[in-house]
Amino acid sequence: MKDKCSLLERVRQTIKEYRMFTSKERVLVGISGGPDSTALLHLLSRLKDEYEFQLWAAHLNHKIRGREAEKEARWTEQFARKLKIPIIMDSFDVPLLAARKKLSLEEAARQARYDFFERIADRLKIDKIALGHTASDQVETILMRLIRGCGLDGLSGIPPVRGKFVRPLIRTFRGEIEEYCSENSLHPCTDSSNKDVFLLRNRIRLKLIPYLRENYNPQICRVLFQIGEILREENDFFRRETEKVFNSLCEEREKDRIALGVQKLNGLHLALRRRVVREAIRLIRGSTRGVEFDHINSALKISEEGRGRLSLPGGISVRIDSGNLLFEKKRREEEIAFERLLNVPGRTDLPEVGLVFDTEIIYQRPTSFASGGYEAYLDLDKLKRPLFLRKRKEGDKFQPLGMRGRKKIKDFFIDLKIPREERDKIPLLISKDRIAWIVGYRLDENFKVTRNTRRVLRIKVSKSYE
Repeated sequence: MKDKCSLLERVRQTIKEYRMFTSKERVLVGISGGPDSTALLHLLSRLKDEYEFQLWAAHLNHKIRGREAEKEARWTEQFARKLKIPIIMDSFDVPLLAARKKLSLEEAARQARYDFFERIADRLKIDKIALGHTASDQVETILMRLIRGCGLDGLSGIPPVRGKFVRPLIRTFRGEIEEYCSENSLHPCTDSSNKDVFLLRNRIRLKLIPYLRENYNPQICRVLFQIGEILREENDFFRRETEKVFNSLCEEREKDRIALGVQKLNGLHLALRRRVVREAIRLIRGSTRGVEFDHINSALKISEEGRGRLSLPGGISVRIDSGNLLFEKKRREEEIAFERLLNVPGRTDLPEVGLVFDTEIIYQRPTSFASGGYEAYLDLDKLKRPLFLRKRKEGDKFQPLGMRGRKKIKDFFIDLKIPREERDKIPLLISKDRIAWIVGYRLDENFKVTRNTRRVLRIKVSKSYE
């Protein structure tokens, strides 16, 4: 076995710089069987004696890719045993989770994985959880968020350390990982879904980055990685400053209510004003998913003019009250309203319910269909454009896929035991005056793909990014 000293040394430096580990810690390593996590487990096993680690490995089968995933699970178990590292194996029905919680498959898989790691960490009293994110993942994340739109938080990319979670490969590029695996005869598994260019991350990795490298800058990945490093450090500074300023402006702070002094807020630099408003939304709502640049500016306009009212995604209202900019979480009975044209092909944001719709026209019938409820294939020539998304209306009916008769949307939701307060948050895809898809749940029989279909509309729904 050839000793890849440079990579091992870089991992040592990364661990030291970000203070990822101290001696004698109990460390859990997430391993999928792919090159990144395989190399990570191998590297940490070589550093085990140096840091006096107690190492465990953990693998979760997401039940998305059938036999391929089962093969990966078997390989991963054998690899861990070869390294003499105990491994915890489990499986979880991610497509079912995606349907129940109205998540994309990617988001549901991520949630299931992190829940799995944290459960094991609690049971085994784990100090750190090591994940295999690399510098290449960092570059892809930065480009993905830049394309979708974000601020410094998003452009800072993946944090090297977040609580118990550490990423020792965050300064190592994928090519170096693959070389390490080859030279150490590791033979990791290959995930076939990584070739699906409908997914934005894959499209960035397989098409955009090679194009930028060939036509603009051969070192584009290193340049973008360095930019992410700089922005993360600057964002950390601004975050601390924002916290100080926010506390000085906060006149009232309760679970569902925050009031900021308008006079002091209006006197701040615009960059700080935006951050303070964003922080108020985050604290009262728990996240800023679906909150866009225009939302923040609209809230600031209310503060500047001293009048007006604004409804934000996630049930937050903003208004002036007694000289304060007041953020309140709406009561459940307050209605959520939305109606939006669906861009075909392209992207459509539906911030009222925190969802993003990506559409693509396929000129041949797919050989297989995704099992997740948040991806749909429809016969484009049966649809009447323009298509649009709206909430349910009284008397809405559709013909559920596989059924002959029509059914009231209300009865369909009751049968699925969907809580009343959640029903208005479920978008309906409308073709002229017909419901083509109850998003995340069921297609209409009349718009299904058949052997006679010539053009397919593929729709993939995901949660909005912060």
